[in-house]
Amino acid sequence: MDIETVKPEVSPVPIWRCRSSECKAWMREELVEESTPACPICKGNMMRSMKHLPKLAKKLKPKKKQQNDTPLLH
Repeated sequence: MDIETVKPEVSPVPIWRCRSSECKAWMREELVEESTPACPICKGNMMRSMKHLPKLAKKLKPKKKQQNDTPLLH
């Protein structure tokens, strides 16, 4: 049986990766809050790099209801 697996579309994404050759930690640059993050695993230095990754699905925040969006019936 030949089952085709659907592979997600990937594109180059800027990341931060750990400088230590023993540590495999990395994180997407768009999700990092610090300007120069420390490795979340070994707390070592990180460096910028690129990785081919699937795009993130952006969750839409629900719109806040305004107080006056429904007319009052008298």
